[in-house]
Amino acid sequence: MGMARIIYALSGQGRGHTSRAMAISDGLRIRRHEVVFCGSGAARDILEARGETVLPVPQLVQVVRDNQVLTASTVIANWPSIRDLGNIVQDLAGTFRAWQPDLIITDFEAFSWRAAHVLDVPVISLNHQQVVTETRYSLSSRHLYHASVARIIINIVAPKAPRLTLLTSFYFPPVRHPKSTVIVPPIIRPNVMHLSPSPGDYFLVYYNQPEGSRRLLDLLHTHGHRYIVYNFPAPQDPGRYPNLTFKPASVDSFLHDLAHCRGVLCTAGFTLMSEALYLGKPLLAVPNRGIFEQTLNAVFLEREQLGRSVIDRGVTMEDLTDFDAACDDLAAGLSGRRSVGNREALDAIEAVLISD
Repeated sequence: MGMARIIYALSGQGRGHTSRAMAISDGLRIRRHEVVFCGSGAARDILEARGETVLPVPQLVQVVRDNQVLTASTVIANWPSIRDLGNIVQDLAGTFRAWQPDLIITDFEAFSWRAAHVLDVPVISLNHQQVVTETRYSLSSRHLYHASVARIIINIVAPKAPRLTLLTSFYFPPVRHPKSTVIVPPIIRPNVMHLSPSPGDYFLVYYNQPEGSRRLLDLLHTHGHRYIVYNFPAPQDPGRYPNLTFKPASVDSFLHDLAHCRGVLCTAGFTLMSEALYLGKPLLAVPNRGIFEQTLNAVFLEREQLGRSVIDRGVTMEDLTDFDAACDDLAAGLSGRRSVGNREALDAIEAVLISD
């Protein structure tokens, strides 16, 4: 196969999309393809710090407070981009035209696939979010409203009629359209695959939006176990939580602590959950309320007996005690589950390039 020119567009909010994009782009470059990125926000900052070229695009955001999505605030925050959609797409199409791409991959980025359609360039939709819309699963009645809202939002952001919808997931419900949808195991970064995990004497804590965290930190202090805490503001009184160690954002430090912890307490973002499970780490997942994809991750985490979840409420002392007691059995069940979807995803991408 000859070299292809690929534009990889990705959501700018959260680090999970960026981790996946870097792993896939590295694999494509090993296979002699040229990749340039398109993104905004945290994704653009991370990629440019790595020396990558990133074509700019407006960022769509979710406004989250106290672990819950604020729908009205989210619409208001994104309204300028929604109102100017036509101009944004035309400008982006002009930028893309200069690069003469053979393929555009979009990881839950709303504008790039629309620009690709203007240019008649094939599109692959690569993400985890569309597990919500493109697979079949049963739900309890309490989740039906948020599932319906999520499907509407995902269908607005995700591409219409892509050449391939490529889903990555640690659970595998049947797909709705087998001819155009492929589901593969999680995309794992090489620096995670190179880790040598071991069971430690502490729990790792990570919330993507830690506002209103005082109650949780007080609870962890009362629980008494040792916790290493990321993405939370350190208390002004350093002696308030003697069993909690607060650490600033650092990829190397975080992955080291993930590899050697006893278990993980986290919001239910797909990438962290996948990497923890790959490393054999039990999970206590607390989905952001209002982000149904995270709720679905937590539901399947329990269905597949991979961990515990706390849905639509705060963590309690009973949750922490139960999780601690279950960790050894959960870790034993996770042993040998190191499934990785990188090669399958790359093969699926190249199959689209061959068929075009």
